Amino acid sequence: MRKTIYIWTAAVVAGLVLESWAIYTLRLSGERWRFKAIVKDEPAAHALYDRMFEAMRSAKSLSYEYSYSGPGEKSRRYLIWLKKPNYFRVEAFNAQGWRSGTLVGDGNNLWIYWPGDCPLIDPEDTEVPQGSRSNRYMTRATGLGRHSIGHVVLDLGRGMGMPIVDPSTFHGYTDALQPYIDGIAGRGTDRIGREKCDVIEVSIMNAQRTWYFWLSQQDHLPRRIKQIIRGFGNYVDVEDWSNVTIDAEISPQKFVWSPPADWERYISPDPQARLLKAGQKAPDFELQASEGGKIKLSDYRDKIVWLYIWRSG
Repeated sequence: MRKTIYIWTAAVVAGLVLESWAIYTLRLSGERWRFKAIVKDEPAAHALYDRMFEAMRSAKSLSYEYSYSGPGEKSRRYLIWLKKPNYFRVEAFNAQGWRSGTLVGDGNNLWIYWPGDCPLIDPEDTEVPQGSRSNRYMTRATGLGRHSIGHVVLDLGRGMGMPIVDPSTFHGYTDALQPYIDGIAGRGTDRIGREKCDVIEVSIMNAQRTWYFWLSQQDHLPRRIKQIIRGFGNYVDVEDWSNVTIDAEISPQKFVWSPPADWERYISPDPQARLLKAGQKAPDFELQASEGGKIKLSDYRDKIVWLYIWRSG
């Protein structure tokens, strides 16, 4: 009897060990293999990367079109015009092909406006009447080299993606990821359409993020960019650049806009005003669990819940 118990105990322990190994080894986690993706810095490849920035910053004007898509997504499209010293225009089109918003920089301020309702207004916000959600605009000051078009693009419509290379690089802006580059390696040459490109791989923050650039040998600017973000699984998105034009004359009218007299400025609500008051019941919500499945706040009723919100990469 005792021998049988030992055999069953050993079998159960072995099964648990095997299951733990399988979950750890086979789980869909980019984090599991992330450090294998770190690349060593190669001077020649790093020089190609630096030359891309130099090409953007030395141009007097730059215009291009790019499409952006993630896994299983329809692409969103952007038309971009940039001019020295501090002028810019971005026209965004959503996954359905409709214009979702326009961003204009007139040298001192940026302006955002939308063809319909302001997408920044919560559809469930009862404090904003349905009839007053359109004819809205946003504006803010844009210090030379201190503003990020890439971050503001997210305000152009729901579902719009942040560009991998911030267009404000043209105006002297440096994105926050640059100090965390692990290394840059060459990956040979390839063709995008008729253009021959140098391909480089950029590893960032111990390969939490990896960029692949197809850089045109003609003007040293991207024709394609692929991004991999590693966490619980790998997220991949791709940018395709086309109609890249350097130092062409751009009409000053591209960079002029002012709100019509009957339009209302949109100001983001103060987050403090939306916080729950002491004793107020928290609304239920559901989140994806890192080990799989779902977690609901209501599952922890009458218990203390600590929410720790973070991001990486």
